[in-house]
Amino acid sequence: MSNNSKVLALKYRPQVFKDLIGQNIIVETIEKSISQNKIPNAFLFTGIRGVGKTTIARILAKSLNCGNSEKNSCLKNKCKNCDEISESRHIDVLEMDAASKTGVDDVRDLIEFSRYGPTSSKFKIFIIDEVHMFSKQAFNALLKTLEEPPAYLKFIFATTEVNKIPVTVLSRCQRFDLSRIKSEELSEFLAKVAEMEKIDINQDVINLISKISEGSVRDALSLLDRISLTNDDSQKGTISLESAREIFGYFDKEFTINLIEKIFDGDEDKTLDLYRQIYQKGVEPKIFLNGFLEIIYYLKNFKNLERVSFSTDLTENNFKKIKEMSEKLDAHTLLLFWQFTIETMDEVNIVNDPNLSVEMFLIRLLYLKGNQTKTDNPAPNQNNKIDNNFEKKKIAVNQLKSSSQEKQKKILDEQK
Repeated sequence: MSNNSKVLALKYRPQVFKDLIGQNIIVETIEKSISQNKIPNAFLFTGIRGVGKTTIARILAKSLNCGNSEKNSCLKNKCKNCDEISESRHIDVLEMDAASKTGVDDVRDLIEFSRYGPTSSKFKIFIIDEVHMFSKQAFNALLKTLEEPPAYLKFIFATTEVNKIPVTVLSRCQRFDLSRIKSEELSEFLAKVAEMEKIDINQDVINLISKISEGSVRDALSLLDRISLTNDDSQKGTISLESAREIFGYFDKEFTINLIEKIFDGDEDKTLDLYRQIYQKGVEPKIFLNGFLEIIYYLKNFKNLERVSFSTDLTENNFKKIKEMSEKLDAHTLLLFWQFTIETMDEVNIVNDPNLSVEMFLIRLLYLKGNQTKTDNPAPNQNNKIDNNFEKKKIAVNQLKSSSQEKQKKILDEQK
């Protein structure tokens, strides 16, 4: 497969440290440890998907075994070692997936293989991806070798779930926590890729991709790849923000803002109509609930947010409307809505039709709505009144939940 036919996530995968984005401190630390020859026995890279764990592990392996005297210099003219490691065919660098080799026997084979020194390079390196998938026995078998390995042996681990790794293993590794890529850095990177790939795309769409990818470079490049497929010769012109939302199944926040407004107006028909419009756009119920939580957050914390504009798909009209609504709504009601939404997100995982569950959730909010107007100088006992209303709402929620549980229990008893 030619380089041009590769998906963007593979085509623009960093090959040297300076190509990495968003991990400057980690890169600087690793480069210093190599230059000062203070290299730990084992490295552990952890973070969410798509931030560069496996990529940085391979670059580290190339840096340790680079044939050039100046480290990290193999970019245009690769040495033999760096070239072979990039293509995953170096005899002294073994890359394995712990998800498919989880047992103690696999680790024993690894340890047996480690007894022999490197053939054509300075270090023998084991790159183990998703290391948290190892069994307890496999971790125990690895402990002694991990603590006192031969001078020529180095371990590089990568995982998304570091909490599943035993403390005894963590204490033997030098741990690096890879952070999510900042929206500004990711947007800048995507703009460069789009320019090199000649993808006609505006900055609003790039910002939307950056937001949806949640700091993951791989996710961002996959989304850019998807949207580039619509920008062929048959559809010339810049891709609009509205088209991008439709492609990604991402709905305009204005729908949710209007929906919440209708909830507080007590308009059941309009509330359900707005939700059904969102659902018909292909938006999953759980994505809708996440968007609902986001607007509740803005309503509660609008005055305290220094930069609300980080949510790139909110327009000036959206901001204006959120501000107007936030001045009318009391904090107790918003906190109750937040709590109830979180509980509904668990509920949609167990019902056969999550869409119906969300509609019932909205109807319950309509009956629990509270739109007391805020005042700077509340009348005496006003706070007590709000607190009493909040307690009444909590009692109503518990009654609804209790009634639902009793009905479910009754159905199960009848089935038995």
